[in-house]
Amino acid sequence: MVCAIGFTARASTAEEAPTYSQVHAIFAQRCMSCHDAKEAEGELVMETFESLMKGGEKGADIVPGKSEESRLVLEIEHRKKPFMPPPKKAEPLPAEEVALIRAWIDAGAPGPKPGEVIAAPTTRPIAKIIPKVTPRRPVLSLAYEPKSKMLAAARPGEVEIWSAAQQAIVHRLSNLSGDVNAVVFSADGARLLAAGGEPGVSGRVWVWNSADWSSIRVLEGHKDAIYSIAISADGKLLATGSYDQKITLWNLDDGKVLRVFEGHNAAVFGVAFRPDGKVLASVSSDRTLKLWEVATGKRLDTRPESSKELYALAFSPDGRRVAAGGVDNRIRIWQVSDGAVEGTNPLLISQFAHEGTILRLAWSGDGKTLLSSADDDTVKLFDGANVSQKIALPAQPDWPSALAFALEDKTAVVGRLDGTLGFYDAVSGKEVLPPKPELTRLPPRGLQRGITTRLQLAGKNLGRLTDAQVSEPQVSAKLVGESGGESATVEITAAAGAPLAPCELTVSGPGGKSSPLKLFVEDIPQIQAHKPNQTMAQATSVSLPASVWGAFGQKGEEDFFAFDAKAGQHVVFDVAAQRFGSKAQAQIALIDPAGKVLATSGASVDDPDPLLAWTAPADGRYFVKVNDLQGDMGDDDFYRLSVGTFPYVTAVFPLAIAANSESKVQLLGFNLPPDATATVKAGGEGETEVPVDPSRFRSRRAMKVLASAIPELTEIEPNDTPAQAMKIPLPGAVSGRIGSGSSEGMGGKSDADLYRFEAKAGQNYVVETLAARRGSPTDTRIEVLHPDGKPVERVKLRAVRDSQITFRGFDANGGGARLFNWEEMQLNQYLFMQGEVVRLFLTPRGPDSEYNFYPSAATGRRCYFDTTATAHALDEKVYIVEPHKPDENLAPNGLPVFTLNYENDDASDRTLGSDSRLLFTASADGEYLVRVTDTRNFGGDLYTYR
Repeated sequence: MVCAIGFTARASTAEEAPTYSQVHAIFAQRCMSCHDAKEAEGELVMETFESLMKGGEKGADIVPGKSEESRLVLEIEHRKKPFMPPPKKAEPLPAEEVALIRAWIDAGAPGPKPGEVIAAPTTRPIAKIIPKVTPRRPVLSLAYEPKSKMLAAARPGEVEIWSAAQQAIVHRLSNLSGDVNAVVFSADGARLLAAGGEPGVSGRVWVWNSADWSSIRVLEGHKDAIYSIAISADGKLLATGSYDQKITLWNLDDGKVLRVFEGHNAAVFGVAFRPDGKVLASVSSDRTLKLWEVATGKRLDTRPESSKELYALAFSPDGRRVAAGGVDNRIRIWQVSDGAVEGTNPLLISQFAHEGTILRLAWSGDGKTLLSSADDDTVKLFDGANVSQKIALPAQPDWPSALAFALEDKTAVVGRLDGTLGFYDAVSGKEVLPPKPELTRLPPRGLQRGITTRLQLAGKNLGRLTDAQVSEPQVSAKLVGESGGESATVEITAAAGAPLAPCELTVSGPGGKSSPLKLFVEDIPQIQAHKPNQTMAQATSVSLPASVWGAFGQKGEEDFFAFDAKAGQHVVFDVAAQRFGSKAQAQIALIDPAGKVLATSGASVDDPDPLLAWTAPADGRYFVKVNDLQGDMGDDDFYRLSVGTFPYVTAVFPLAIAANSESKVQLLGFNLPPDATATVKAGGEGETEVPVDPSRFRSRRAMKVLASAIPELTEIEPNDTPAQAMKIPLPGAVSGRIGSGSSEGMGGKSDADLYRFEAKAGQNYVVETLAARRGSPTDTRIEVLHPDGKPVERVKLRAVRDSQITFRGFDANGGGARLFNWEEMQLNQYLFMQGEVVRLFLTPRGPDSEYNFYPSAATGRRCYFDTTATAHALDEKVYIVEPHKPDENLAPNGLPVFTLNYENDDASDRTLGSDSRLLFTASADGEYLVRVTDTRNFGGDLYTYR
C-alpha cells in the first residue's frame, strides 16, 4: 500500500459505522498499485470486497469485529512485518485513515450495501517534469495500406500518414494521450486503428475513417497501456494486448468488448489473427507464445521454447506458421495446425538471428521474406521458408523500433527511436532516397530586412527536408517544425544591411536540392493578401508604404485593397508579375469609395507590368483592384503590388554620354527630390549602368545609359520652329525630351523638336530615334524637312476610295481595324490614316471581326512605312490609296492626294518598336532639318529620346 496523497475521510461516530465504500476509497488510492489483480503482491488483491476478505498467501488479513487481531491493521501501523506501505516507498497512512479502517473492522467489516457507489481504483498523480531539451519523437509502430499506398507511423501522441512513394507526410492525427504503441489498417483499407494510452492508468484505441481521417470512436478498457493490436481479416474483430497481462477481444462495429483472454503472467507485447480469423496468437514477456480460439476465448496451446521475454510476433500470410522473437536473439517458427490444439503445433525452426534483442518481425505479402529488427541497430531480411539470411540492411542510427513492407513488398520501411524513417530496396538492401524536393509556391516572396519572417513553403516531396539555404550571405534560413509532403515552414531573417535585391531560396533533403525560388529583400513591410478580398467590402487593408503579395486562385478573380491617402499625396502603384516570372497579365484600377474608376494601368509595349502614379484629390479612403487579363489560375499566377509615396525612378537623362568619361545624369520618375542625380563613370562604347541608390529610390529595372564615341549633345530649348532648330554635327547624337502636350488632350499640339544638319547631294544618311528601347514612353515620329520647314517629299499617294474607322480607334501596334465599306476593299491594297500606311492582309471573318493588316517582319508594327500618327476618333477618315502616276488625274472623284515625306522609298526604312529609323538621300548640298514629335501628343519629363 503506497501512501503519497493526503486523504481526509469523514469521521465515523458510534451511531454511524463506516461503510465499505469509505475504506475502499482509501484502498483504491493507497494500496491498489501493489494489490490489484495484476500485481497481487503477497497474493492479496484488494479490488473487490470478496478478494479483500479472502486475504493473501498467509490467509485472511481481516478479522471482522477485531481490528487489534487483524494482520492488515498491524502491518499498516508498522507493528508487524512486512510493513505496509514499505518505509522506502511512502509515508505511513494518516492516523485518521487508520482510525477509519479500524472502526470499519470493529463494526464487523460489513460489505457493500445494495446501490452503494464504490470508488474506482486510482493511481498516485504523476509529477509533470518539463524536459530541458526537446524530447525525441520515436517511431513506435508502422502499418502499410497497399491500395492507397499510405504508411501510418505511430509516435508519442500522434500518428503520421505518409505517402510511401513520395516518402512524405500528407496528414497528421494529433493530440492523442500517451504514447501510440501500435498502429494497423483494416484489410480493406477503410479504417485505421492506433493503440496506446497512459501507463498504469488505462489503455486506449483510436479508430478513424481513412477516407477523410474523421474519428469513428475511441475505445477504453485495459488497466494499463496497450502495446499490441490486430484486426481480423473480415474487419469485424479487434484484439488488443496490454501491459496489464490481458488480451481483449472487441466488436469493431460497435466498440463493445466481446471477451477477455487471461493466461499470460506478464505484459502482452504481440497479438496476431490467423488469416482465417479463427485463431489468435499472442506473445508476452512471460516467455511464452499462446494460441487462442477466437470464438470461445479458450486457450488452445502454450509454446514455452523461448528462454527469455518475447516482444515480436507475426503470422505467415498463409496462416500455417507463426514467428516470434525477443530477448534471446532467436527467431522461432511454429507450425500451426487447423485446430491449433495443444500437441499439433510443433516448433519448426529456432534460428539465431541478431546479436541483440529482436524488436519487430514482419512477413512479406507473398510469405517468401521475413523482416526483423533488433536493438543492436540491425535490420535483416530472411528467407521465409528456412530463415536463412538474405541480406542485412545498412547499420541503423538508432534502434529500429518499427518495420513494414511497402510498395508491393519492394520496399522495406524502418522506423527508429530517433524519430527517423528509412526506406530500403527489399532485394538489394540499398537505401531508397525520396524524390528531389520541389518548391512551387512561397507566399509572400518578399522579405523586410531587419526582421524575421516565417514562411509556409508549398511544393512536392517536402517531407524529409534537412536544410534551407539562401544565396545572399546576409539572409539566413532555417527549417522550423516538421515538414509535410507538400508543405514546410521556414524562418528567414534578412539582416538590417542586407542588399535590397533578389536572392534565391533552396531546400535540401536526402533526394537532393530543390530548384531555387526567388526572394525579394525590401525595406518596406511585406503583406500576404488574405482571401476573400474579391469585393470592395472585403478589401485587404494596407498601410502605406507596403508591398502586398497576392495570387489569382480562380478564373476571373479580382483582388481589392484599401488604403488611406491625403490630398496632394503622389502615390505610386507598382505591380510586379511577369518580370518576377509570373504568368499573370495584371491590370490595376484605382477606385474611389463610390466605385468610380479614377485611373487604370495595364501592360505597355515595353513593359508587361502596370505602373501608375496618381495624385490624391482629397483626403479619404481609396481602393485598388488587381485582376488578371489572362484569366488563368495556379501557382504561377502571383503578383506583388507595391503602394506608397516613395521616390520611384523610371528613367535617366540624357540617354547617352561620352565614352571614357565621368558624367552626371538626372534621375527621372515620381516623387524625386531636385537633387536626384547619379554620377556615371563610363568606359568604352556600350551600355553603362547608372548607380541608383536602392536605399533612397525604388525602381523596377537597372538604369543604363549608352557610352558613345560620337559627339553626344543635349537638347537646348526652344527648338520648336525651323528658325530655332538646334545644329548638330554629323555623325552625332542628341538627347531630348518631348514637352507636355495641350491640356485639351489628343486634340492639342505636343512639343516638336527640330535639329539642323549639313548634307551632301547623293549621300545616304540614316536617321534613327532611340526611345522605347531605353524605357521611354515616347512613340517617336521623325520627318526630314527643308530649311524653311517644308517636308522633303518622299512619295505621293492618290486616294481611290474613302472609308472610316468604326467601333474604336487603334495605334500602330494594333493588328487591324473595323472599317466601313470593307467589302469594297481588296487584299494587298494600301490604307492611309493620318500619315500611317498599312497593307490589307485578311478580310473580316464575321460581324465583329477586324480587317487585319500585314505586320512588320522586323518589329511586328503594322505601319508600312515609318512610325506614324495614331487614329483615335471613332469617325476617323481612312482612304484606300495607291502610288500616284504623273500622267493620271491626281484626284479622282474629288478625293485628296496625300504626300509621305522624304525622297526615298528604300526597303531599309522600318520602325523599331515605337522607335523609328529611315534612310534619307540628300537631293542637293545644303542644310536639312529633322523634326521629332510624339505621335500620341503626350509629353513630359519621362518622354525622352536620343
